[in-house]
Amino acid sequence: MNYWLALHSISDVGPVTFNKLLDKFDTPEKVFSASREELMQISRLPESIINLILSAVPSNNNKIISELNARQFELITKYDKRYPELLKKSTTPPPIIYIYGHSNLSVDLPADRHGRHNLIAIIGARNASRVGSNTSLEFGKYFARKGFTIVSGYAKGIDTYAHLGAIIGGGKTVMVLPVGVLNFVVHKELECIREKLFSQSVIFSEFFPSAGWLTGQAMLRNRRISELSKAVVVIEPGVKGGTIATTKWAKKLNKPIFIYEKLFSIRKKEFLELGAIPIETPEEVIAYLNKT
Repeated sequence: MNYWLALHSISDVGPVTFNKLLDKFDTPEKVFSASREELMQISRLPESIINLILSAVPSNNNKIISELNARQFELITKYDKRYPELLKKSTTPPPIIYIYGHSNLSVDLPADRHGRHNLIAIIGARNASRVGSNTSLEFGKYFARKGFTIVSGYAKGIDTYAHLGAIIGGGKTVMVLPVGVLNFVVHKELECIREKLFSQSVIFSEFFPSAGWLTGQAMLRNRRISELSKAVVVIEPGVKGGTIATTKWAKKLNKPIFIYEKLFSIRKKEFLELGAIPIETPEEVIAYLNKT
């Protein structure tokens, strides 16, 4: 895995560039064995990245591998049979993911009796109101008790309470991180269910294990949430933030979008123009999905 980590650690090697290199050379090990001339054949590959590839020392990542193992995070490449099918369907699949709790997530992701996956996203503001947080908690519990898995971005506010609701409801939840998995910490709101959190959660990131927060990573995280989910439920959007970005991705992917109407005093028109369906209860979401 040292070669995968070495390539992933190079700045500006995002999923598009990483996949281009794999398409050309098949494996990261062959990328690092390539000559400058061979690397220059890759379309729009900057010279700065070529120089970093040629000077990289893959064995430098032994410490990262040890830390991943110690915290029980698995490194899974897109060539691995355990790689989630829904991510394979992305136009730009992450070439490598880091994941905790993979046993909670089958290769095809949890599915209902018709063979369809059952992931629902709950998203909203970081600085959520108490009413918004409680609503997210109740929606998460209800969906979990109906057999759905909750997906969210593990931000404070709506995301955290959606994860909490899913766990309290006896279900599973998928935390899609905007940072590397080695920067994962348990939010104080979840400390009360710490043990259940680790037994009922999937913690997932496509970013280098030690990566800190970056706007571009948060935006890509929002896209993954939309790709993984069969529907997106917005509880309480902030004035700014990634809620609208996730919703726009959901629209592009033809996923149904729902907004909790009681907390939409701001930006309601913006979401309605994206085709969002106003709701007041989680039962309305399930009723809609059962008709489609």
